[in-house]
Amino acid sequence: MIETVPWEEVAANPDKYVQLAEEKEAEMQRDIYKLRQELRLLRTMKKQKEIVDEWRESGIPEQRQPETGDDAEATASGGSQPLTRKMRIMRLMAQDPQRRWKALEVANALDEASKIKSVRVAMDELSRAEYLTKLPHAFYQYVQSQQA
Repeated sequence: MIETVPWEEVAANPDKYVQLAEEKEAEMQRDIYKLRQELRLLRTMKKQKEIVDEWRESGIPEQRQPETGDDAEATASGGSQPLTRKMRIMRLMAQDPQRRWKALEVANALDEASKIKSVRVAMDELSRAEYLTKLPHAFYQYVQSQQA
């Protein structure tokens, strides 16, 4: 752009050329955005095509089955739905109601150490619902029902 304009003209009014360059940059940014959107869609289409081609060649795969071997532990009493994280936390902590638990201890006991933040959020929600008590220093304790 400015390489085709005489130097004297650019030097006489640099603000004009700064503004022109900024406008061109903004236009190019819009074009790049559009191109990225198109590229994302093309990649998605390519991936879907590869899946369809694989299904044509090998057949549609079977639905995944749960990997747990113990059906009694994986499902709610007699039901077919897996236990939720909150239900598993409550079941674990109810085994020893006097114990004070850290979220990491619960996550390790549930074999969910890699999901410690999710376990902590679930425990906080259970404490707000008054199923657990949140104690100082981030300990949690099971709340026993006061039935007489």
